[in-house]
Amino acid sequence: MKIVIHPDFANTADFIRQLPKSFEHEGELLYDKRNKVKRYRVNNEVLTVKRYKRPNVIQRIVYTFFKKSKTERAYLFAGMLRKRGFDTPHEVAYIEQKRNGLFLDGYFVSLNCDYPPLSELLRKRDFDRQPANELAAYMVRLHEKGVLHGDLNLTNILYHTDDKGSYQFTLIDTNRSKFKSPTKKECLENLKRLTHSKALLRYIVMQYAILRGWNPRECALEVFRYLLQFEQKRHRKRKLQSWIGIKK
Repeated sequence: MKIVIHPDFANTADFIRQLPKSFEHEGELLYDKRNKVKRYRVNNEVLTVKRYKRPNVIQRIVYTFFKKSKTERAYLFAGMLRKRGFDTPHEVAYIEQKRNGLFLDGYFVSLNCDYPPLSELLRKRDFDRQPANELAAYMVRLHEKGVLHGDLNLTNILYHTDDKGSYQFTLIDTNRSKFKSPTKKECLENLKRLTHSKALLRYIVMQYAILRGWNPRECALEVFRYLLQFEQKRHRKRKLQSWIGIKK
C-alpha cells in the first residue's frame, strides 16, 4: 500500500493509515454513486475523503505501469492549481492499494469545503447575469493560465462572495485536468459541458468570446457543435453497452 501525506498535515497520519479499514463503517456519507465521498473531523480539521470507483483490469494495469492514478493526480493537481492562482480544497493525502501487484483502490483526502456549487445559483431560467459574467471571466483566466478542467461543469465549481460582493470560485474533481497552452479549439471544446441550460451556455460562451476578442456568434456555434458531437457519441456508447450487457 502506498500512502503519501502532505507535510502540513502530518498529524493526520494515524487517521490516514487506517482509512482503508474504517472507510466503510465510519464518517459522514456525502455522495455515493460512481465514487463514494465521506466527511470526517480529525484533530480539529474537517476532511473530505473520496474513494474512487474500482477500475477494471485494463485500467488497473494502466494505473500500475503506465499512468498516474486518479488518486495521485487529484493530489498533485491541487497544488498545481494553487500555484496558478486558482482555489481548490487543499490536498492532505492519497492512498493506493494493490492486489497481486496491480492497482486496486484509491483514496484522496483533502480539506473539506462547504461552499455550494454554481449549479444551484444559476439553475433558474432567468439566471443572474453577474455570476455568469464573472464565471466567463474566470474561464478566460483559467485557460490563459494553461488549465483545462477535465470535467468542467457547474457542479464542480463552488462559489462564495467576498466583502465587495464579487464571486469567488473553487474547483473540485480536478483529477482529469490538463495543464498546457490550449488552442482556441481546445478552449471552446472545454466549455461544451459547462451547463445543461442551452441559454446559459450560449450566454457564457459569448461573454467568454468577447473577453478573448473572438467572434461571439461563431464561438457559440462551435461550442454547440462540440456538444452535439459529444451527446451523439455518448448515446452510441450507451446503446452499445446496453446491447452487450455492460452496466455503467
